[in-house]
Amino acid sequence: MLRGLYTAASGMNYQLNRQDAIANNLANINTVGYKKDDFIGAAFQEELFLALDRRAVTPIGSVSLGVEVDQVYTQLTPGNYIATENPLDLAIVGEGYFVVETATAQYLTRNGHFTRSADGYLVTSEGDRVLGENGPLRIDGQVEISGDGSVRVDNQVVDRMLVVLPAAQNSLIKEGDSRFLLTGGWTRVQTPLVNQGEVENSNVNPIEEMTKMIAVTRAYESNQKAIAVMDEVMNKIANELGRV
Repeated sequence: MLRGLYTAASGMNYQLNRQDAIANNLANINTVGYKKDDFIGAAFQEELFLALDRRAVTPIGSVSLGVEVDQVYTQLTPGNYIATENPLDLAIVGEGYFVVETATAQYLTRNGHFTRSADGYLVTSEGDRVLGENGPLRIDGQVEISGDGSVRVDNQVVDRMLVVLPAAQNSLIKEGDSRFLLTGGWTRVQTPLVNQGEVENSNVNPIEEMTKMIAVTRAYESNQKAIAVMDEVMNKIANELGRV
């Protein structure tokens, strides 16, 4: 009976984690470059029961010990493209990521909502510098970015946007809302397609997320009812059978 309580409780904890992920997805439905998350569950290692007698050990069967969070899965499919007419807004069509640089590391992102810093560099909204093939992009002047990523300042080609692909998608570690720390290698996209004056919105489908939320709520309530039933049975065992 106690095992059933722990199994149902583990199911409730798992559904709470899923609910948190869904709520975060819905909160970032309009976050540029956001990629939605979901939790993947896995069963605890099953316990094998054995029957012991004087001559042999006979397996009876196994019992599940509940569920736990196995990993957080980030879906990397592209979102919808939104026209902004801002010359510093960029969107990658197809595969690839922009590379941005902080004081400590380099990150990949699909968030192309860029601005110009006080010292003339192309930066993210957090102030991280955007990299071209020759280093941080300096854009002192009128900027035009071609479909192949070539950067022109005052009609002079100064560099090309650095658009890359990770060697393995599982080498990306999500940090914040729209950037990924790369723990492995990457390859340069030789023929990228970059649209100027557009951004890529999040890939969150609100109808899908609301449907998931309803399913999670029902699963949580089912585990809750199972605990209530087992609690009632244990109460009868302790208070009624004890008087027999």
